[in-house]
Amino acid sequence: MTIEELNHQVDEIHNIISTNVIKFRKEKKYSQLQLALDIGLTGNAFIARAERRVNNAHFNIEHLVKISLILEIELGSFFEN
Repeated sequence: MTIEELNHQVDEIHNIISTNVIKFRKEKKYSQLQLALDIGLTGNAFIARAERRVNNAHFNIEHLVKISLILEIELGSFFEN
C-alpha cells in the first residue's frame, strides 16, 4: 500500500468520525460551544473546524475519549460507518 493510499484511508476515517461527532452531539442536544467547553476548550472554533474538516482539522483520541464520556456513548461508536 502506498503512502497516498494510507493517507486516503486515514482521511476517510477522520470523515466518519466527524460525521458521527455531529450526529451524536445533535442527538444529545449539545451545541458546539457547550461540547467545546465541556472538553476543556475555550470556544467552539475547533469543534466547528473539526466537524467540517476545515484545513484538515480532526478530533484526536483525547477529544474522542472526552466526548464519549460527556455524551455517554461508546468510544467505538465514532468509527462506525
